[in-house]
Order: sequence, then C-alpha cells, then structure tokens
Amino acid sequence: MEPDAVRAGHADRERVVAQLNDAFAEGRLDIAELEERVAAAYAAKTIGELKPLTKDLPGGPAAPVPAPRRAADPAPPASSPPSGVVRRKAGTDAAVRAVLGVFALNIAIWAAVSLGTGGLIYFWPVWLLIPLAGTLIGRAVGGHPRR
Repeated sequence: MEPDAVRAGHADRERVVAQLNDAFAEGRLDIAELEERVAAAYAAKTIGELKPLTKDLPGGPAAPVPAPRRAADPAPPASSPPSGVVRRKAGTDAAVRAVLGVFALNIAIWAAVSLGTGGLIYFWPVWLLIPLAGTLIGRAVGGHPRR
C-alpha cells in the first residue's frame, strides 16, 4: 500500500493542527489560512491529504506515516496514560492557543482603531479574557484524571 493512502488517525490530525496553530502564533499564517487548513485537517481521511497542509511551513509535513501494528507487537505498558487523557490535553492545548490567537487578533484590531482615531478607545478586548480564563480553569480542573 502506498504510504500516502494510509488512513489518518486522530493523533495525525491533532499533530497537524498543533503545527498549524504554532505557525499562526509565529505569524506565518493569517486567520483565514489557519481556519481553512484546520478544517481541511479535520476533514482529511488519509495521510496524503494531511501532508500538503504543512509542506510550506518549517518542519515540513507533520503527519509521518505510522508504523503498522502487528498482532505480535506487545501491548503498551500499563503505566502509560489512557488515550483519552492524551487527546484531552492535546485538545485543550489547541483550545488555549486558539483563544490566545483570537485575543491577540482583537488587540491588534483595537490598537489599529485607536491609532486611527488618534487616541485610546475603550479596551473592549478585555471581554475576551472571560473565555480564556474559562479555558485555562477547565484545563486546570479537568486536565488530570482522578485515580
């Protein structure tokens, strides 16, 4: 089977989305490009569909072809965290980056409007701190499973 024809998994998509969010935070992508590529990453069915989304970014394609698991492979050690915990952490990290990106974009808009009017206007981006605080509190409270 051709490597690009291998079905993409959740971890492959999350890896690509994390690389896209990092590129957005570094200013390599604008918000429209980020939204378009993230939507395409979540819609991707194969590794080949994920590769073009990050090929023009530092580090290149973020979705290496996973090694196929054989029945003879040993099970993961019992000390490794459940897969749900890893997915939840990756999801909350992406959520925090997304909210921070939106907050930064709104501060830039506020600054541009303030410069355009010749004086500081009401700092309305402060209201965006509420979802950011909620995301961070949710991450702190729900990020670790109880044993």
